[in-house]
Amino acid sequence: MVGQTEIGELRRGRRWMIASAVGVAGLMGLSIVVDEPVNERDDLVLTGSEVTGHGSGAAVWRGVLSNVSRQSCRDLAVDIRFLDRDGALVGELSARASRLEAGGRFDLEAALPEGAVSLQVYALRWRTHDASIELEPLRPQPLARVAA
Repeated sequence: MVGQTEIGELRRGRRWMIASAVGVAGLMGLSIVVDEPVNERDDLVLTGSEVTGHGSGAAVWRGVLSNVSRQSCRDLAVDIRFLDRDGALVGELSARASRLEAGGRFDLEAALPEGAVSLQVYALRWRTHDASIELEPLRPQPLARVAA
C-alpha cells in the first residue's frame, strides 16, 4: 500500500508539472507575438521630388509617394510642409487616398510658395490589414533645383 500512495502522489505532481510547462510555453509564445516589431513604418517612401517652372513663371513642386511593401494600404493621408531658409512654414500640401496598391505610386503636386527652400513630410498616416501607422514629422530636406 505504501508504494501505491507514493506512485499516486508522483503522478499528481507530474501532471501539475506538465500543465505548468504547457502554460509557460503558451505565455512565451504569446509574448513573442506581442513583442514583434511593426515593420510597416518603411512601407511608404517619398521616391520623387522635383521643382519645375510653370508657363506662368510660377514654380511647381511634384513628388511621388511610393508603396514599396508587398501589401496594399488604405486611408492614406500625407501632409507636407514647405519651409523657408529659417525653417519657418511658408506653405502646405495635404493629400488623401482611399487605397494604394502594393508597388503603387501616389503623385503629389503643389504650387511652390515664394521663399520655399525645403520640404518636410510632416504627417504620414495609413492602415494595413493588421496595423494603423502614423509617422512623426520627418527631417526637412532641400528642394530639388528648378528644372527647365
